[in-house]
Amino acid sequence: MNTKRLNRMAIALAATLLAACHAAPPGAPSLASGPLLGAANNQVLPAAVSGRVAFPLAPASERQVTAASADVSAYATVSLIDPGTARPMATGLTDAQGTFAIDVDTTFSPVENAHYYLQVIKRAGGTSGNQVSMLTVLKWTKAGWASITNRTGGTGTVVINPTTTAVALIDRDDPATSFDDILGLVSGTTFDSVASVKGNAVPAILSRVAAVTTQLLQDLDPLGDRPLLGAGLLAPGDNGDEAIHHDYAVTKNGQTSTFVWIPLFTAYQLIVPANCGATNAGSPPGAWVKTQPSTGTEGADWARETFGGFYAGKYEASRNDATNAAAGSSGVLKVQASRVPWVSVDWDAAANACLAYDAHCHLMRDDEWTALAVWSMINGVKVYGNNNSRKDADDAGVTFTADPTRAARALTGTGTRAGWTGGTNLTTHTGTTAGVYDLNGNVWEWTATLGAEYGQYLVNDVYLPLNAPTTGERFTAIQTDPQLRRYGVASAVDWVGVAPFHYDYFWIQTDQVAARSYRGGDADDGTYAGIWSISLYGPRTDVGPLVGFRPALRY
Repeated sequence: MNTKRLNRMAIALAATLLAACHAAPPGAPSLASGPLLGAANNQVLPAAVSGRVAFPLAPASERQVTAASADVSAYATVSLIDPGTARPMATGLTDAQGTFAIDVDTTFSPVENAHYYLQVIKRAGGTSGNQVSMLTVLKWTKAGWASITNRTGGTGTVVINPTTTAVALIDRDDPATSFDDILGLVSGTTFDSVASVKGNAVPAILSRVAAVTTQLLQDLDPLGDRPLLGAGLLAPGDNGDEAIHHDYAVTKNGQTSTFVWIPLFTAYQLIVPANCGATNAGSPPGAWVKTQPSTGTEGADWARETFGGFYAGKYEASRNDATNAAAGSSGVLKVQASRVPWVSVDWDAAANACLAYDAHCHLMRDDEWTALAVWSMINGVKVYGNNNSRKDADDAGVTFTADPTRAARALTGTGTRAGWTGGTNLTTHTGTTAGVYDLNGNVWEWTATLGAEYGQYLVNDVYLPLNAPTTGERFTAIQTDPQLRRYGVASAVDWVGVAPFHYDYFWIQTDQVAARSYRGGDADDGTYAGIWSISLYGPRTDVGPLVGFRPALRY
């Protein structure tokens, strides 16, 4: 048992219990709704996303948007988007029935009578398919959320389906039509009845609905088709190769930050390794491999997932005015090598620093962190790091430049070892200087997606009916449930661990305190640190000299 860690977490827990105490919120609602259309051959069903949308007024931090459907694209992403900046203000994840809950947290407060897009996004047609989307428009009023299917808000129903998508697109294309003009325009038992609006007659709107439906059934995106590969996901001005890792520089406030493009890639998770061929038979459940298993059934014995398509901070975040000798005091972040990392920052401050940096910036999400861990696993890279007072516990030859402001901690991105040549650097997820540094140790890094309470996982504050393992501290299996496989969390642990997961560490809050995730371990954690290591124990208010963060970009 790691006594030092338990002491530190006990202090954080005590502070949180003194500050506040609240009852466990209920699980996500389940509101059934039938599909509008059928589909086959893995095509996305253009089905309604129907349910209620409401903000409980107290406490403000627990306001939620809720909606549901019996047959929406399962495990799709749902985003509340500011139409002026195109910035996602809050996101959620549907379950197998299309139920989702978006927690509008303290990082975002809706403006009364302001309009927002609510968009559902799903990859269609397997890993070679396109991203497809459906849309509605929301307006926050004192009575709740008004929408295309609910003009006044309150207890009315909010739906995302082909009809609301077509109406929203008419609004986008027709300058004479305003957001308020289309609120409540769609009605009926299946939310497919429309009214005319600003010169757009009912037959013309229904023709647009039919076109949207046809596009969805062909795995085309009615909001702008974007295929998986060659998708133009790179940032404006990035002339690098979309298929390989490469650095991307962003200059803000006179300081240049460095991000790493993470290319799209497909990996295969072993659900029942014994059924996945001789080469995989001895692997632990949940392990990822590069090659599709030669035997077994997809979905039962193994699963495929596509990762990447974003920029990760190449180094842990530091303050804009940080140097190699001082932490600085600026509230603006930068991502540079050989700097004192930004620490003693709680989850909200870290998330806000990312949002304030750039419209495309956010606190690294757990699926993005897991993408880096999966890349390293399928390519056979063991990621070393500062987890033993500026050395690696598994190889004392791997050393780091001391951070003069804190014993044991290192300056960002300074890991090296005698004999590493030709771009080799095993303190990154690729094992080269083209990768992302310090994912093993140095400082724990807050991540944006996962939480825990009462021993249950939360994704974007949505309770999942999956209890986490609590007997032990080291990974022996990774979750293969489709709701969690992209997040790299444990389905089984013991006190010893297994080599494929580098004996990495897992801890989850089993009490009432709502925890946020931080990952990677710190400079004092020894073999408990690692690219798979995750703590779902500390509350969002947790701070300390070994807790920091890392930004990510998406375009």
